[in-house]
Amino acid sequence: MLLSLNLFTALIILSIVGGMISLTAIVMILITEKEVDFLEVEKKRVDLEVLLNESKLLHLSAQIQPHFLFNTLNTISTLIRLGKNKEAEQAIYSLSSLLRYHLDKKNSLVSLKEEIKYAEQYLSIQQLRFGSRLEWEIHVPEALLGMEIPMLVIQPLIENACIHGVEPSMDGGKILISATSTDGVLLLEVRDDGAGVSDAVISEFERWKTDSRSSNSETNIGLRNVHSRLKEQFGKESGLSIKKSRKGTISTITITLFS
Repeated sequence: MLLSLNLFTALIILSIVGGMISLTAIVMILITEKEVDFLEVEKKRVDLEVLLNESKLLHLSAQIQPHFLFNTLNTISTLIRLGKNKEAEQAIYSLSSLLRYHLDKKNSLVSLKEEIKYAEQYLSIQQLRFGSRLEWEIHVPEALLGMEIPMLVIQPLIENACIHGVEPSMDGGKILISATSTDGVLLLEVRDDGAGVSDAVISEFERWKTDSRSSNSETNIGLRNVHSRLKEQFGKESGLSIKKSRKGTISTITITLFS
């Protein structure tokens, strides 16, 4: 490989801080090589995963799970190995946009329009992994796009739908994101028709909501983060609820705009 381990690691760290340029540099270097040593790429990926887990670089692990970052990097390297360079470039663009969204925002509140755009970038990366097994639709009225919500509250619900709904199902599934507002209450819903979250996961989450000391704090960190921030910013009537539907799971964010 023309790309040394130290240079590869440095470029990844720069990419998280600097976005598109460094990620593009990684791919361009890999593309220009005559033969891609896939085992060497895998070794670098493992080394980088250890690095990220040890350093918890920029606290991204609390928002974008490290396994998602490295699954994405692995997907990019696989696309390059298969000669699908355009798809790899699109994945890089989407990933850099996700990272930039995390790092550029100075306020905890963002417009619903920004959150939806972020969700679409996230879904486009997940579709590289799931292919035709993943479909999605977004139904958000134009009048609601300017409403302010906490940043990074929709993506963990999509991730949950991918992990518990789409991935275990042989046929995959569809994710539906929608928003409604009535009497000063904004409802954001992420619904999937896949395998569905288990009763144990839902029970654990509800038990934690009642008494945070009664359950394992290492599980469902993303969902707990969402629920806690909603209650802190919008009051006790706001929060996250999760329930099983006839087929799949429904996750609902409730934001009480007027107390």
